[in-house]
Amino acid sequence: MAAENPAPVRVLYCAVCGLPAEYCEFGHDFERCKPWLRAHAPGVYPEEHLASSSSGGGAVDKVVERLHGVGISTADGRSFSH
Repeated sequence: MAAENPAPVRVLYCAVCGLPAEYCEFGHDFERCKPWLRAHAPGVYPEEHLASSSSGGGAVDKVVERLHGVGISTADGRSFSH
């Protein structure tokens, strides 16, 4: 039985962050990647996911505010917060 030789997979890399397009959302600045993704990889993310964070971002902003307010103390009792 002959072994199959699968064709290599073509990976589209983002010109902004350098990650594969599917991983841009995990990169350091997804907001900067969004225009490039809309133009070069329209099928990778749904349009709602690529929408600007300023539209409908109120819920996200509330979560961020709550997370910033969480204080953590170190083992020696000093407080550490973001």
